[in-house]
Amino acid sequence: MRLQLRRAPRRRDLVLVLLAGAATAVPARAGEHDHVTVRGAYYREASTRVVQPVVEVGKDLPYGFDLTATYLLDAITSASVAAGTTADSIFTELRNEVGLRAGWTPRWGRLTLAYRYSAESDYWSHGVAASALWRLWGDTATVGVAAGASFDGAWPRTRTPNCPTAMQLICRMRSYFGGANYTQIWSETFITQLAAEIGYIDGFQASLYRAVPNLGYEVVPSTRLRGAVTPRAAYYVPRTQTGFQLQYRYYRDDWSIGAHMVEGRVYQTVARDFEIRASYRYYAQTPADFWCDWMARPDCYGPSATVYTADPKLQHVSTSMPELKVTWDAVRWRGVPIFGWVAEGTFEASYARLFQNTSFGDAHLLQLGYTLPY
Repeated sequence: MRLQLRRAPRRRDLVLVLLAGAATAVPARAGEHDHVTVRGAYYREASTRVVQPVVEVGKDLPYGFDLTATYLLDAITSASVAAGTTADSIFTELRNEVGLRAGWTPRWGRLTLAYRYSAESDYWSHGVAASALWRLWGDTATVGVAAGASFDGAWPRTRTPNCPTAMQLICRMRSYFGGANYTQIWSETFITQLAAEIGYIDGFQASLYRAVPNLGYEVVPSTRLRGAVTPRAAYYVPRTQTGFQLQYRYYRDDWSIGAHMVEGRVYQTVARDFEIRASYRYYAQTPADFWCDWMARPDCYGPSATVYTADPKLQHVSTSMPELKVTWDAVRWRGVPIFGWVAEGTFEASYARLFQNTSFGDAHLLQLGYTLPY
């Protein structure tokens, strides 16, 4: 959700303030899909390291069509019993993901179709999604809808799984989601959006390797219904070239987990080609109704328990994350020997510090990226 900061936004550009990066986003002008983006992320917490390179290529086609292809690699190194061993050990996991998105942008709005495939040594996932957006009221509002499904399979390395499809040695899961949003432009500098989404999951949702002492590998419900509502607002001050964004998200599911998330962002242009973004996100959730702190009370589940888990993400969770991001258009390198070839692109760098109350511990997140239009 990036706010246009280098000039006073036009009405059509304002639609992007809240929708940029969303599945129903509308491009501001022709040619924006002709780009190559290379991005890398590094995540570090107490026992886990993740290196994530991403390459994205987008191309505009005739008659308002466009294509975007993405490749992502997760290289995860962790020390955990979740690797399928009986003692804490270091393991490395690689996850490859490829995606393809096709879009069409007629005068009345935008349509998109997307496919994603992700795989690692003991897991695979296929996902499809479609979205549509309509411009309304003389380009002062939009209505968007989206829907999709994901079909996943997992198989443990070291044991026969206790899942409904154990005869095939594959634990399967199906996910379905839908969403809608309404965006309203109130003035040339103020815009709001209200979005709602719902999802349903059916199948194996436990960890393949996480176990609860005296009970064995964890067991969680096989179905889950979840929903969320997200209001957003953005305001731009042309005189100081400052942008403000605020969003709140309320989440609830039938595992009795309720969550609140609040995030604020401030964008500031400090030079013609240099922008700074400061943000802060706070998240808090209640525990699942079957969560029990077995580390504090080893017998809290009891021998007759049929649902039990050791997942820290299902307990009471509280996190906060301040982040600083800089964006630099490299136009000043135009004509400079060696470096001139990157002058038409944009560099991005960000650093975030994640504070959390779970056993995962606090984390650092560093991201670097470069986008070159062509």
